[in-house]
Amino acid sequence: MAVYIRLNDAVRARLRGDDAAGAGCTSSGSDHDASACLSGLVQAFLETDAGAAEEGAAGPAPKEYDDSDDGDAAERAAAAAASVRELLDPPSEEDVFRIRLAASVAAAVDAESALRAHGAAFRRAVARRLRAAGYDAGVCKSRWEASGGITAGTYEYVDVVVAPPAAARGGRYIVDADFRAGLEMARATPEYAAVVAAVPASAVVAREESVGRAVRVASDAARRSLRAHGLHVPPWRKTRYMLAKWLGPYKRSTATSPAAAGAMPMPGGAGLDVIKCRAVGFFPPPAAAAAARIK
Repeated sequence: MAVYIRLNDAVRARLRGDDAAGAGCTSSGSDHDASACLSGLVQAFLETDAGAAEEGAAGPAPKEYDDSDDGDAAERAAAAAASVRELLDPPSEEDVFRIRLAASVAAAVDAESALRAHGAAFRRAVARRLRAAGYDAGVCKSRWEASGGITAGTYEYVDVVVAPPAAARGGRYIVDADFRAGLEMARATPEYAAVVAAVPASAVVAREESVGRAVRVASDAARRSLRAHGLHVPPWRKTRYMLAKWLGPYKRSTATSPAAAGAMPMPGGAGLDVIKCRAVGFFPPPAAAAAARIK
């Protein structure tokens, strides 16, 4: 049976490349990454329109949360929490490399705990320890523009890139000690509190595709939690905004000393990898286009 999706004008414009920002697409230029960019746009359209339709059909949300309003709330909370736990902290037999990396991350986080409140310095220190332990670790800074109801923003985290045979599948692992803190919010419903509690407390160490799926589950639970209190979903709680933090276009620096990190070399320089959306039908971000013209 064929399934047809009607795209609105905004989404058509983004697919044509009219949206120069290209926020929310992470690509290294491969066909696989191009498909991921397109898939992300379609998924974002479905989520936005479906969420709007649901809100309009459901009418005003109740002012206060009440378990009696939703008989399966406890079951749904357990399922969402279990999904997030399985994605961000899977059994050791599923990914042996991740277990070793998580142990190294825990040791690095503990060793640099005195810098925990200093943000960028803490992340550089953790990346430096991981590199000393033999991992290809870097500090990544994602940046996205305002579009489609979300505000512009930036975010910083650590990643580790691995290639076979070191890991069975190779790929990229997200390392973020502030992942749980970024999900917490006041007056959370029991369902959302259970989802947040399922996130590893010390640091998240997970494959980027697992992070994306976990963020979608958490964002759905956050939307229900806000609506349960009669609140609208703010731009910084929307799924696309949350996904852009870890899966949006980013710059990766392997220079872990403060002096080297502050130098900010031009794209393509030593110690800095620039990841751009190069998919067919998309334009690179303005900053990337300017750098390309300089070359």
